[in-house]
Amino acid sequence: MAKETKQHILRGFSQLLNDNDFDKITVTMLVEKCSISRQTFYYHFADIQALINWGVQQYTHGCVEITKNAKNMEEATVIYLNGIKKNQLFLKKCFSSSLAQYMTKLIRNSVIEYSAEFYRRSVKSEYSKTETADFIIEFAANGVTGFIISEILDNDDVNIEELSQKMYNCIFSRLAGGNYPAKIANDI
Repeated sequence: MAKETKQHILRGFSQLLNDNDFDKITVTMLVEKCSISRQTFYYHFADIQALINWGVQQYTHGCVEITKNAKNMEEATVIYLNGIKKNQLFLKKCFSSSLAQYMTKLIRNSVIEYSAEFYRRSVKSEYSKTETADFIIEFAANGVTGFIISEILDNDDVNIEELSQKMYNCIFSRLAGGNYPAKIANDI
């Protein structure tokens, strides 16, 4: 029940973002929008910043959790990017606030999480945890994070299917298929 209430409050906050700047939304506006008491809000969140932090974590981690049900990395990429796109306004407004660095870290961590999941599924278990694989995953996550920020959050007309296919072909298929230069392939 507590999680549903928190999600209800987050949805109300997201709806208020349609007509208000990020830092102009108050607890009063939020409790009116959600038809809840101030006590209910403060029972779940210390302040608006705590709500935002929880929301960002829910949106980024939620995208990863959904991708874990995908049958392959290609499908996971489409699911992940659609989740980011679905929450575009909220995430975009977070990036235009003091949360930009925090947002970048959360998106990067979520890309690492889902990349690592599918990498481990696609290689022999004895190779699933190596320094080289971790480096490749982290390196790719940094690029993918930048790409998500520039292509999805800054572009309202992005074609998710096309972008997912490009990302899969250029990055994730190599990661999942183990198509590395000979030196790296020998290391892992």
